[in-house]
Amino acid sequence: MRRHYSFIIAALLVLVILVWITVDTPPDPRQILLWLLFAALILFTNAFGVRLAGGAVSLLPMATVASYLVLGPAPTGWAAFGGTVIYGALRYRWAAQLGSARSTNRLATIGLNAANATMHTSSILAGGALYQALNGEIPLQSSGVSFLGPLIVLGFTYLVINYLIAGIYIATRGQAALQDYIQSLPNLLFYEGAPLIFAPLVALIYTQLGLLQFILFAILLVAASLITRSLAHTSRRLERRVKELDSLQAVGQALSASLSLDTILLAIHTQVSALMRARNFYVALYDPETQEVSFPLAFEDGERVEWRTRSAGRGLTEHILQTGKPLLIERDVPQALEEIGLDQIGRAAASWLGVPILAENESLGVIAIQSFTKPNAYDTSHQEILVTIAAQAAVAIQNARLYERTDEALARRVQELGSILRTTNEGILLLDLNWRTVTSNRAMADFLGIPQNELTGQPLDTPLKKGQTLMMMLGYTPESLAEVSHEEAHKQIIPVPGPPERQVERTLTPVHDQGGATVGWLLVLHDITEEMELARLREDLTHMLVHDLRSPLTVLRGSLEMMADSIQDADAKSLLVMARRGSDRMLRMVSELLDISKLESGQMIIHPEMVSAADLIKDIVIRISPLAREVHITIETSAPPDLPPLYVDIGFISRVLNNLVDNAIKFTPDGGHVRMWARLDDQTTPQTILLGVSDTGPGIPEEERGRLFDKFQQISSINGRRAGTGLGLPFCKLAVEDHGGEIWVESEVGQGSTFVLRLPVAPDDA
Repeated sequence: MRRHYSFIIAALLVLVILVWITVDTPPDPRQILLWLLFAALILFTNAFGVRLAGGAVSLLPMATVASYLVLGPAPTGWAAFGGTVIYGALRYRWAAQLGSARSTNRLATIGLNAANATMHTSSILAGGALYQALNGEIPLQSSGVSFLGPLIVLGFTYLVINYLIAGIYIATRGQAALQDYIQSLPNLLFYEGAPLIFAPLVALIYTQLGLLQFILFAILLVAASLITRSLAHTSRRLERRVKELDSLQAVGQALSASLSLDTILLAIHTQVSALMRARNFYVALYDPETQEVSFPLAFEDGERVEWRTRSAGRGLTEHILQTGKPLLIERDVPQALEEIGLDQIGRAAASWLGVPILAENESLGVIAIQSFTKPNAYDTSHQEILVTIAAQAAVAIQNARLYERTDEALARRVQELGSILRTTNEGILLLDLNWRTVTSNRAMADFLGIPQNELTGQPLDTPLKKGQTLMMMLGYTPESLAEVSHEEAHKQIIPVPGPPERQVERTLTPVHDQGGATVGWLLVLHDITEEMELARLREDLTHMLVHDLRSPLTVLRGSLEMMADSIQDADAKSLLVMARRGSDRMLRMVSELLDISKLESGQMIIHPEMVSAADLIKDIVIRISPLAREVHITIETSAPPDLPPLYVDIGFISRVLNNLVDNAIKFTPDGGHVRMWARLDDQTTPQTILLGVSDTGPGIPEEERGRLFDKFQQISSINGRRAGTGLGLPFCKLAVEDHGGEIWVESEVGQGSTFVLRLPVAPDDA
């Protein structure tokens, strides 16, 4: 703040000097038009300068010196002072249009304008004083050699004082800004010093040729100023682009040379700092498993700091992670946060730029830079280069994170694998592509009766025990092994000889690398002898219980019918009817269990014969229509009469269709429709017929369809008119498959369901 007041005081002193010079040497009022032209020229060259470190350069020195050589000290001093102040006001009001950043600090703006006014006015007054002390001519009217010395002193003094005051002001911004300014001095001399040789020419044009020629030359000067500005901007863009490309190349080299996350992030920060303001910089990484945001690298005011990991909230970082798009806030960051609906997390910035780190459309993290004091510190060009750097960084960061996780997981997995191989009861054998054993466990050695150390490194065709090869002991032949190796996984139950003989489930599975290529084979032997024995005992017990229940249930049902016929009391008769219905349901369940058991064991014998699909459907409709009429459900049929006959067991398939229609009526609301249809399936060879039962019920959820045909399974989310046994659909599936057919369901929630049967047609010789 003190530096601003110092330059304001200096500007006031210059203003006092100007007043004194004006009073001491009053300007000629007849030159007011000429003064206005020079004042406009000074203002124009000041406004359309070239941006360099610490400020701007232009043709202002040439215009100012030319004005002095024509008008003298007082008019030129006022033109320089007024032009600078007016330009400062214009830049404050229309900063964006003039290509500069508008400061929100009024004192800083006034201080900068005061410094510029002091610099330009004192430079021309001091240089002009030395020029006149050396007998320099005003106005300049001759071009003799005698005036060359005073002109050189004028230009040299102007530049030295101008650059000295500018350096003092820039030094107050810090050592880095001063170094940039010193490095830019050659460019300053080129853009401002070289054109000074034309200042005497401008004065001579006026004094020798007149006002009109001077105006024409001024127009040329304006055009030259615009061209110089355009060329300088083009040069700066090219230099910046070259610098960006060099930095991108450096980033690429650094990222490809390391798998260390910290090294990668530091390389990113170094290159970003070379291209833009990055004293406040951070990289955030997102962990989707924990939904946390970590900050492995952060800088505040050029110093590295440690930020704690936090749960994902509603800040700018999380916004970019969610949207996957860059965000540039040039100014008024708190207001922008309020408009977006985000929270202010941490210190409020004056300008902010963040871009996502994307890998295959997944947000790995965010690279962000911010300025806490300077609005408009970043623009779209900074955003573009930061997006490019983030794209390069994404692959490197992903690889580094994978490497760290893999390195940590590898030791853990090796330990886990060793524990699994030692403790599991399943025999495990790992083979390479040449069918040579890589490793095995103790359980595999026990299965085969071979020491474990003799298995490692052995080809499968090596004789190991009584002339038997490992391939033979595992139940393979060269032909069968070649056949199963083409499959993704092959599972088979084989007997393993020994006292006692065991039943083993043998599974051969290919082992793939990350690219999906097969690198080996995993062979697992699982002893299922006890499981198979238990399953057999369970089936035998079920069959025995069901078979033994059937006879007493039949006797009970007959007894209930006789009692119902002989009892006249209405209440007692009603109870007997209910008891008989219950016994009928139990008897039907027992019969279905017996039939399912026979179908599963292959003991059920079917007797196929030719039958028309239309006749089957008609028979079912006749039997089921009374039940449908009770609930006002319409049964529709569709079966072309020219369909070839089916070749099925009429009793079994009638039961299947009856079950399906009964289920359809049970789950279809009153007033609904059930449709039975048949059509030729010309997509199969040999030809088959499709039979379907469609309803207008609630439909079956997708998660329920996979277990519809399992025993005792019912749809939990849908209630029918009456409870079922969970045996009808399993019977349908087994009965259809026993005919060599298929059954499946097509359904959409809210749109009803369709059960479809595919059954064979009668052969020509049937």
